[in-house]
Amino acid sequence: MADYFLSILFGYLIGSFPTAYLLVKFKIHKDIRQEGTGNVGTFNTFEVTQSKAVSVAVLIVDILKGVAAVLMTKFLLNGEFWLIASSGVAAIIGHNYPVWLKFKGGRGLAVTAGVMLVFGWIFIVIWILSFAIVYLLSKNLHLGNILAIVATPVIIALIPHEVIRIFIPYYVSPNNFIYLGIVVCSLLLVGHSDIIKLFFSKKKEG
Repeated sequence: MADYFLSILFGYLIGSFPTAYLLVKFKIHKDIRQEGTGNVGTFNTFEVTQSKAVSVAVLIVDILKGVAAVLMTKFLLNGEFWLIASSGVAAIIGHNYPVWLKFKGGRGLAVTAGVMLVFGWIFIVIWILSFAIVYLLSKNLHLGNILAIVATPVIIALIPHEVIRIFIPYYVSPNNFIYLGIVVCSLLLVGHSDIIKLFFSKKKEG
């Protein structure tokens, strides 16, 4: 239990580093939570600063937060899969609900990409392809995100285990990879709950 506590603590603290908040403060001296959508992430950073450089910096650092949380736990604690994965999950939660910003953070896409980059980059490829298809058809960024989040674990679950095995590390089983995909995508859906509610409210009005 002590190892799990440390893993979750490492992950949460790394994930909660407020990248967008600090860089926007540095760039334009404004609180990103009070600007644009109020989201502490890459897309709102660009909307608020109109700076590609700052936005890309936020994206890269947030991806690295996910990578760092998983690798730190793997090398320091060297435990079984779910011990390591718990740090990645905690990093996403830390990013979405950082204690330093009164639990108002981002939606977790970049950090999730970092986490899954370590466990199996095929997850990211499937997500990007799903997003691209929906976005090209709908021209709606948020709809693309939401449907890609839903579709990705489903598609992965349909892929034969022998194929999944090619794209994941030796210490990750195909079943655990699928289960982790479901967990992180569930967190992403929670992070997009405000957009989902807005989408359905517009549907009702229409």
